[in-house]
Amino acid sequence: MKDILFYINQNRPLKYFNIVLLFFLLNGIAVKTNCRFDLSRDQINSITDSSEKVLSGLKEPIVVEAFISKEVPGELLSILLPIISQLEEIDRIGGDNVLLHIISPSSETELNLAKSRGIEGIPIEESSVDEIKQRMGYFGIYIQMGEKSSILNLVQDGRIIDDLEYRFLREIKKMTKKDNESRIGFVQTDGSLKTIRWQRQTDQGKDNLFGFRTLMERDLGLISDVILSEPVHPGIQILILAGLPELSPIEHYHLDQFIMRGGNLLLMLKGFDFQLEQTDPRLASLGLGSPGGGFATVPEENLKNMNLWLSHYGFSIRGEILFEPELAAAADDIQGQFIQKVPNPSWAVYLKKTGQIQDSIPSLSSVEQVILPWFSSIDVMKSKQNQVQYKTLIQTSPAALKRNASSLELRELAKIGTGPGDEIIQEELPVAVYAKGKFQSGFSQDSLPEEAKADEFRSGQAGGTESSIVIIGTPYMVSDVLLQNRTNAQIFQINLSFILNLIEAAYGDTDLIEARSKIRYLDTLAQTDKTFETLFSWFFILSIPLIIGIYGAFRIFQRNKRRGLPEGVLSE
Repeated sequence: MKDILFYINQNRPLKYFNIVLLFFLLNGIAVKTNCRFDLSRDQINSITDSSEKVLSGLKEPIVVEAFISKEVPGELLSILLPIISQLEEIDRIGGDNVLLHIISPSSETELNLAKSRGIEGIPIEESSVDEIKQRMGYFGIYIQMGEKSSILNLVQDGRIIDDLEYRFLREIKKMTKKDNESRIGFVQTDGSLKTIRWQRQTDQGKDNLFGFRTLMERDLGLISDVILSEPVHPGIQILILAGLPELSPIEHYHLDQFIMRGGNLLLMLKGFDFQLEQTDPRLASLGLGSPGGGFATVPEENLKNMNLWLSHYGFSIRGEILFEPELAAAADDIQGQFIQKVPNPSWAVYLKKTGQIQDSIPSLSSVEQVILPWFSSIDVMKSKQNQVQYKTLIQTSPAALKRNASSLELRELAKIGTGPGDEIIQEELPVAVYAKGKFQSGFSQDSLPEEAKADEFRSGQAGGTESSIVIIGTPYMVSDVLLQNRTNAQIFQINLSFILNLIEAAYGDTDLIEARSKIRYLDTLAQTDKTFETLFSWFFILSIPLIIGIYGAFRIFQRNKRRGLPEGVLSE
């Protein structure tokens, strides 16, 4: 062996040949190995396990033609390169199930192909000192599976999308569905939030969920309106009820029997009410800010009636207004002549890494952030339902404050924690809870409403059926009020991802959870102690003159030393 090594070391051509051979072998291994690293904060440049789940289940291959113009300005190309990288990764994971073609249309044949696929060109301007050039750019993906086809546009609202993987997989899932029914119902009753189509700007308020419903239908299919004065249609599997609903006995009974037959509930309920004030005109003209909160109070009687039927299933909403001064979301406000980001403690930014989001069910495995606006906590009474498991999804921090009544105006909220009525809860309270199991009815044969059919009454869940109930202490996390400007729309998107994950998990479908959760999260304001701020400010005020003084004295000392003057004697 030593002789062989000696021979190789002495024979330089053989040595260089082996080095080159090793280089090509290592490159060949690297090509076949998935060794990409995504160092971005939100992991937006890579794909998730959702791609493998969806693509591995395809029964027939899909053709993907990505028309992406590469002859574009450098700043635009830098945004497009991660999309191209994700498509190549999807192609690698899909194997024989994905036939990918990435085309940068330049020839007449390629341009005609793009147009025939329904991909429209977008004018792109390039400016220089001498002239302004304009060319057409193509940014779209044509997807075909059997006789079905779909187009995925890469540009929305004038910018390149940053959730390609989720949108791509969503289109694949739609193609594999047999119908466009979601099997979801929106409960319409007194006190519930509505889904009214926007006719004017005032319709886009806090008590409307039209935007939420529209985007849900885009992702999951058509949604039905449900009136609880009649039994819930057998085709409905999930009911959504938001606001402070005032259920009559027969409405409660039909809701109860929906649970008994194995239905699932998503409850987004409120413990207080208030009216919104108008946005500052200076903010509105810049497309910033959102309507300020008015004075909030707890409607004691309505809350008592709601908790009466809610308690049968082990829940109640506390009549309180919660604030999170240390986890406050950032809001735009006019401070003097300038717009500044200020904390809004009535909107809480909850994170998994700080323990507020509990990784207790699969649908939360990839959720890192949720923002709760205008919220209350939940009491859980596990003894009410012995065959049901209750799990906390989101909980407050111990530093949260509560009030029974309060102004929700930003400048008033800046004083939170200084008033005599402010009470620190000193414990972690649940604000979102998940319950699953075999529920028992809130009725008995002796307490049925007059309109109910006694021979059809179910006192509990029979056989292997189970139901789930998710209850959240605010109905505003996907309210239309969040869609009034781009900043709040980011909050809406984060919360929409959270809600859709919960809904699909109720079907037993977790394919898209990782891809849907991979979104840009909200940057939070760093909260610092006032004493620390004061000391930090004075440190910089005094330290710079002190450093300059020390440096000057050192220079003078060095100069005097070179002249031979004794220490302590300063020359002019």
